[in-house]
Amino acid sequence: MITSSIIAPDRTQIVYDIVGEGPAILLLHGGGGGQTRQSWHEAGYVARLKNAFKVITMDIRGHGDSDKPTDPAAYAIETMCDDILAVADACDVKVFTLWGFSYGGNIGRYLAAQSNRVEKIIIMGIPFGHAASGAFREFITNFRAHWQPILQAQQAGSFDPTTLSEEDQDVMANMDVSVTLAWLTAMLDWGLNEPNDLRCPVLWISGSENEGTVASMRAYEEKTAVSPNVQIQIIDGLNHPQEFEAIDRVFPIMLAFTKS
Repeated sequence: MITSSIIAPDRTQIVYDIVGEGPAILLLHGGGGGQTRQSWHEAGYVARLKNAFKVITMDIRGHGDSDKPTDPAAYAIETMCDDILAVADACDVKVFTLWGFSYGGNIGRYLAAQSNRVEKIIIMGIPFGHAASGAFREFITNFRAHWQPILQAQQAGSFDPTTLSEEDQDVMANMDVSVTLAWLTAMLDWGLNEPNDLRCPVLWISGSENEGTVASMRAYEEKTAVSPNVQIQIIDGLNHPQEFEAIDRVFPIMLAFTKS
């Protein structure tokens, strides 16, 4: 396995791994919660793919070993897509299949709507539409309203950590709040993206317990808004984290689509 990095036009460093030979698969991890390119290794995906594919895992900016800007403008969706293509270029890959879980799937679907370099895409556990809508948009709005004053006080030197609740202290101990706030805020401005916008075959996966994504699937089906180019797969009994973790259940479906 080779670990390397590229420097984006805005001087942000993006770190990636590449292993194996064959058709290229690029894996995009979820957002926050300690998820990085290593998540795909630890869950067993890379080990199952590397003997038949060139497997590329990258730390999305704001995560892992990649740089972590604190300006929401650094996470514009066009910038995020450019990072992916720059990594593909560095790996000498012209076209690739993209597997994206959660935040990674959210980014990937925008790339697949604008670039013919994505041959196929698997989107795991997110609804279509705007990047942040409904309950998720409300979560981001509340997160900003709560944490922005705290961060501003910290920058001004008037921050007293003893005034934080135990829960907030735990968050600050386990999360770079300023970075998380930046990439979450940026998502509020990502535009509308629907299944038929994507230029390549799509496998859209959700666990049956991921209510938001299943509702999105049903809404598009009822509007007859999903083309034959989009395959929908609901896996019984899985919640959102399990869509990634239950590799024995999801991997065969993903591999069959990739090879088809």
